[in-house]
Amino acid sequence: MNAPRSIGSARAGLGEWYIQRITSIYLAGFTIYLVLRLWLDPLPDYVAWRSWFAQGPVRLAWGLFIASLLVHAWIGLRSVFMDYLRPAALRFVASLLVGFGLLALGLWAAQILFASNT
Repeated sequence: MNAPRSIGSARAGLGEWYIQRITSIYLAGFTIYLVLRLWLDPLPDYVAWRSWFAQGPVRLAWGLFIASLLVHAWIGLRSVFMDYLRPAALRFVASLLVGFGLLALGLWAAQILFASNT
């Protein structure tokens, strides 16, 4: 009797699909919130912007936005590389460059988020 085969990596694709959808919902929602917030109650100067940004919930929302953006970009670009870059070495180099680039952007954003004290 033959045992059923596991579906292996097909399940990984479904998990990535869910992560992309969740991050896209947050990205869209935060963008709408930000546009409405700045349209309905614009910040008149740098001091007002800085004091608004220094609030804990605002910083947390921005941190989640940046993390969602980086994860969303990584999964999307990785999928494109896996589908369209056939030579394994080229796929590896492209993934490595994008990975380090996104990591650098994430660290830079973290530095901005944690350094902005009023």
